[in-house]
Amino acid sequence: MRGRTKGAILFFALSTAGCQSTGGLSYPILKHEVFESPPANIEFKAEIGQPIITRVDGLAWPAFQVTEKVPFSYEGTSYSLQPGLYRVDGVSPSYSQTTLNDRVESSDVDVVNSRVSLILRDGQCEIIPHMIQGATTSEVANPMTGNLKGLITGERAIFGAPTPSAVDSGTVGQVIDSAKCFADYDFNPNQPGSSKRELVYLGQSGETLRFKYREYYDNLVRPAFSNDLTYNIADDNVIGFRGARIEILDASNTELTYRIRRHMED
Repeated sequence: MRGRTKGAILFFALSTAGCQSTGGLSYPILKHEVFESPPANIEFKAEIGQPIITRVDGLAWPAFQVTEKVPFSYEGTSYSLQPGLYRVDGVSPSYSQTTLNDRVESSDVDVVNSRVSLILRDGQCEIIPHMIQGATTSEVANPMTGNLKGLITGERAIFGAPTPSAVDSGTVGQVIDSAKCFADYDFNPNQPGSSKRELVYLGQSGETLRFKYREYYDNLVRPAFSNDLTYNIADDNVIGFRGARIEILDASNTELTYRIRRHMED
């Protein structure tokens, strides 16, 4: 759940300290910035109890948000990237990257070792598999008890993946839908002066939708800054709060389908 960020420099700025990660990538810089999530003008879904819009102010690590399983193939086998929040581990002038070790799965093989790059280039996420080691699901799961040959020959390995390296600028990866993967952040709410504002979906009753607005300061919820809100969408499917405009596309007592038109104001 993050797309537009006023702290975009996190993804593309070079380290002022001059530290370089393996492959010539620079480490991301942590800065005190304002971040807004999810991206505007893209259709999203949120279940009851999940935030539909968030604005934070504080220190954060640049990251990717993957909202659901993303299928891809490598050397003729089908895999899927698991949903989650992935920190960026390197930036270059043209893209940011995170290398996912052992964060893929397959219905055909047991994934033993993997290195898959997830990059953000020109505002679009791409998957670039570099190496995936696995054994058919019929094999013994523990390579130390029945698959020593595979372990010795390198067909199965249990000791980590290769060191992350920069992606060749000409490499074309599999493009991921913008609603499934986008620029995000790993926010640290424990930093002094940090704040977080969010609107959480609570369900519907007829044409009335229920939400809870919450504000956090230094990782604490202030009761005075927590409000229950209701909106009737019978005549207008656009709701507003604190400058935000949210278009409601569909609603039920399990999930909300919506699109952010404008984010919250200061």
